[in-house]
Amino acid sequence: MSDRNQAVGPGTMPRRILLATDLSCRCDRAQDRAVWLAERWGATLHLLHVLEHGQEEGGSSWQRGRSARELLAERQLRATIQDRAVEAEVVLRRGSAADEILQAAEELGSDLIVTGIARDETLTRALLGTTVDRLIHRARMPVLVVKNRAGRAYDHVVLASDFSPSSAQAAQQALRLFPDARMTLLHAYRVPFEGFISKEANRGEIQGEAERQCAAFLAAMPVAKEQRDRLECLIEYGSPDELVGTYVWDKEVDLAVVGTHGSSGAFDILIGSTAERLLETLPCDVLVVREPRSLPALRATRGAPA
Repeated sequence: MSDRNQAVGPGTMPRRILLATDLSCRCDRAQDRAVWLAERWGATLHLLHVLEHGQEEGGSSWQRGRSARELLAERQLRATIQDRAVEAEVVLRRGSAADEILQAAEELGSDLIVTGIARDETLTRALLGTTVDRLIHRARMPVLVVKNRAGRAYDHVVLASDFSPSSAQAAQQALRLFPDARMTLLHAYRVPFEGFISKEANRGEIQGEAERQCAAFLAAMPVAKEQRDRLECLIEYGSPDELVGTYVWDKEVDLAVVGTHGSSGAFDILIGSTAERLLETLPCDVLVVREPRSLPALRATRGAPA
């Protein structure tokens, strides 16, 4: 793998951002956020639109064989960056949207993919969008799914954590990418066999164990102390998706960050069920971060060199 395709190091900011857009009215939110981030980070922005199979071909003689849809797409993308202080390149491709986005991200050495949700307003799994669903399952680099307008910086970020390696990777990425944001690490726990034993009698013990795990999790994180001290830890009883959802609504959180992981053994590149539910239901933007241990299987699946 070339240096250009290596993951961004812990002390650096993204150098190349890939905006994947279908140019629908809802995707202007992702476009605005991608431009805003590129300006803030000094990153190169690649604006990608994929014309899928079956869309019109050809055009008038003066269009030099390009379709009207292709010309319109390029015009719309260039309008996105007009008068903005960002180095940008428009990329148009034909084929399957998800496949072309993933291939472009690898070829361009993208450090982050930014995309929007499907055209429908209802946030359910079926309407999240097949392309977005495939990206979060298959992309090597973090994927930012934008749902809201980019009216401001991400002021409050919540990290959904189960103290796993994937959670640690997600936390490190969030601390690096958003150094000025308020960071809340939220861990949810349940009492084992609570249907058969007294929940209240064992809750204090489980809470204490979770607090010890949190302390060990933070101590093992390879970040500077001042970075670690930015994390406000919140340990609560309940299901992760319900607690995180309630917290996002009540505290007006701008961004949720979740880590993904592979299945045990071969790491079959399956997004965790909790992360998947959060992505479907949360009203805020969501950053999905790949666990590094799943990357060898991902490269093998996609035929990339290790």
